[in-house]
Amino acid sequence: MNPTYRVRYSLNTSAQTRRPQDIETIDLRTDLEQLPSLLPAGAYIMYIEDLLVGNYVHWTRWPKSYRPGHGG
Repeated sequence: MNPTYRVRYSLNTSAQTRRPQDIETIDLRTDLEQLPSLLPAGAYIMYIEDLLVGNYVHWTRWPKSYRPGHGG
């Protein structure tokens, strides 16, 4: 059984102009590495929460394409 993650993302990648209505939240049951492929193209991930344990996922566990230094 795959864990469930709550992902908050925005299609607006500019943090200076991001408005509350730009932010979307989705719950996905999948592996972390599969998250980017299940989001809309160009989605900027802001937070990932592991709903099984009730904690936010530290950025070092995020999909490699979203970790600093790994490109995308």
